[in-house]
Amino acid sequence: MWQGRWVLVALVICLAGGIGDGSDVVAAPPHQDGAWLTFGEAVRGEIDGDTFRRVYSFAALENDVISLRMARTDGDLDPFLLLTDEEGNIVAWSDDNGSGRDAAIVSKRLPQEGRYFVIATRFGQALGSTTGEYELLLERVGTDGTQTTLLQYGNNVVGRITSDRPLVFYFLQAERGDVINISMQRTSGDLDPLVDLTTVDGIVLRSNDDDPQSENTLDARIANYTVLEPGIYLVLATRFGYEAGTSEGSYVLTVDRIPEEDLGATLETARLMDYGVTVAGALDADVPQRYYYFTGERGDVITVSMAAQAGNLDPFVRVEDVNEFGMAQDDNTGQNRNARIVAFSLPATGRYYIVATHSLDQDENIDGEFTLQLTGRPGIVGDQALEIIYNSTVSGMIDDQNSSEEYIFLGQEGDVIRVSMERVSGDLDALITLLDGDRKQIVFDDDSGGFDQNALIEGFELPADDMYILVASRYEREDGTTSGAYTLNVELVDSGR
Repeated sequence: MWQGRWVLVALVICLAGGIGDGSDVVAAPPHQDGAWLTFGEAVRGEIDGDTFRRVYSFAALENDVISLRMARTDGDLDPFLLLTDEEGNIVAWSDDNGSGRDAAIVSKRLPQEGRYFVIATRFGQALGSTTGEYELLLERVGTDGTQTTLLQYGNNVVGRITSDRPLVFYFLQAERGDVINISMQRTSGDLDPLVDLTTVDGIVLRSNDDDPQSENTLDARIANYTVLEPGIYLVLATRFGYEAGTSEGSYVLTVDRIPEEDLGATLETARLMDYGVTVAGALDADVPQRYYYFTGERGDVITVSMAAQAGNLDPFVRVEDVNEFGMAQDDNTGQNRNARIVAFSLPATGRYYIVATHSLDQDENIDGEFTLQLTGRPGIVGDQALEIIYNSTVSGMIDDQNSSEEYIFLGQEGDVIRVSMERVSGDLDALITLLDGDRKQIVFDDDSGGFDQNALIEGFELPADDMYILVASRYEREDGTTSGAYTLNVELVDSGR
């Protein structure tokens, strides 16, 4: 033991002058033939009577967790490994920590960003007598759970799954709205990769065993996952069956964040938006529309504004529910022919889509940039009724589960209004009822709208300043049998003031 330690000290003293003087980190190999190590790529070398050590270098980030393995491939070589920083300080060393007499530095967390040196030699170095060929492998790996590597978007991490170590954990720092792909590809052995994305308290958010886009492989991939909460997440690299599995081998793990400009070309890749956010986008002949989504509460009142910024774009914007049913749309309500949906009340709690596209009057030879803004607030009466404003149209559904829907609006004494409720689908026999703020019935209509049993209140003058309630329903209300989708429009014909 003491002899080994003295040999180690002597080796460091001999090497310290040639390793470096604390100069800046460089991302290029030192001026030695074959001396640069790349993560995941094994190099071969030979120790003999003339050359008892070989020096390699690599660059790493702070908190990278690496493993080094020096395995004899020929001769009687007794491998010895030494890892130092660029100033010659010992970071780790190994004599017989690998299989047999091989040397292995396993799961070592690096203390700082910079350049590191690997000295591959033999036990006894200059005084040693063993010789032979070896293979040296540097890997960036995860750990067994006591230490965990922090993943960086775009970086490849190499690891190994074995029966002794079937689970490898990684940390991932992510922000709300990040859309990420996580792939785990086998590089050796019979490994059947499986990857989990979880919260730090172990709740599985997404899991994948076999990537459907990688035919004839067992590779795993989590695709297009949108992060909803900012913070730290865990990525678990493992195998099919977890601890009970039998496959083993090396892998490459990659985490990518999809660039914002690549999102929204399809409904499946819709980009997350929040109230109060403005985003920028572009449309052209290949991508004539962009999809966005948000979540809201029933009764929330939203405004969506789409404004052209460059090119020949004439904006058109639409709000859809999760079934892609159009709830509201606009072409030219905004200034300068821009599109604006104003004060639309969400009929239900959940997800909604915003489709940013071009005017129906514009051909598909478009090429333009735009900004999209979403604002929202809770309704005046919460989820009890939906708000509607003059000269706007809303959509809804009447059926046995929802035989009526209430809308509120602020009116002034003397306002003359026109209210229409038109059937869009089904056999709905529309019925409109207008109530005052005390819920006293003022006027109603069943079939004055002409075709398709539509309802129409024409030219009604409001008796007072009040918050009025419109009840959209069907003939015989709860006892009715008709159902279908409808549109409701409130028009100010003449202002009372």
